[in-house]
Amino acid sequence: MNFLLYAICTLIWGSTWLVITFQVDSASPIASVFWRFALGAALLFSYCLITRKKLSYGKQDHLNFLAMGIFMFSINYMLVYWSETMISSGIAAICFTVIVPYNMLGMKIFFKKPITPKVVAGSLLGGAGIALIFMNEITGLQANRNTIFGLVLGLIATLSASTGNMLSQRSYRKAVPVVISNTWGMLYGSIFTLMVGLVLQHSFAIPMTAKYLSSLMYLSLFGSVFAFGAYLLLAGRIGAERAAYSGVVSPIIALTLSSMYEDFKWTPYIVAGVALCLLGNVLTLYSPKRITKSAG
Repeated sequence: MNFLLYAICTLIWGSTWLVITFQVDSASPIASVFWRFALGAALLFSYCLITRKKLSYGKQDHLNFLAMGIFMFSINYMLVYWSETMISSGIAAICFTVIVPYNMLGMKIFFKKPITPKVVAGSLLGGAGIALIFMNEITGLQANRNTIFGLVLGLIATLSASTGNMLSQRSYRKAVPVVISNTWGMLYGSIFTLMVGLVLQHSFAIPMTAKYLSSLMYLSLFGSVFAFGAYLLLAGRIGAERAAYSGVVSPIIALTLSSMYEDFKWTPYIVAGVALCLLGNVLTLYSPKRITKSAG
């Protein structure tokens, strides 16, 4: 079951980074995020009503759903969509790999899980990898400030997503079903996004093109309902820090798609940087089982 959940969120999220680019040129990123999770919430509410899931929860639970929705389904994605107007989808996916040390630190702060030396070493490797990926931009800061800004947005988005992970862990530990926390979280997140868009006077008109509508359906149903359901269920079963292992493989899928469909070019710096990021994640998450010999 854990492998199946991991495969679902990895394969789907590996493709969503590219699919997001189908929307960023057609509508406001804020509007796209609103419609994505408003539709996702509607689908989940329909499922809960049909299957007669319990939807009534106490004030404290709803406050947790609200905070989770704002960080995971609103701020996170508004920044991701914005960053993808400045950097390629594959590079945005690489930025997201820092969710591994973020989640490790969050589990230490909120749930008292210890941070081991290998976690520190893995985080340093990952940081060095990201520096190599953006070496050209770092050395030419003035000429590439938009790319640097896109990187910063991606890293902040990842921190927001990790915060949402910690809040989802709190609900899971109180035995709240993942489908329920996702349903309310997506609803609250979409409402918060709508409020931000109204304050900033963004248009929420939906582009009536096959490209936009098909990408919206894919991102809402697969990228939001199925992938988040699988990921948060996996996080509840094995812990958010272990579930973040999905961030090791999905960026490779995203980079491959980016090189096929976007103007993304592999360079020696990028190859070395990706290798360090993946090595850092594997080092952080890998935990070999102890083999004991039987007596006699």
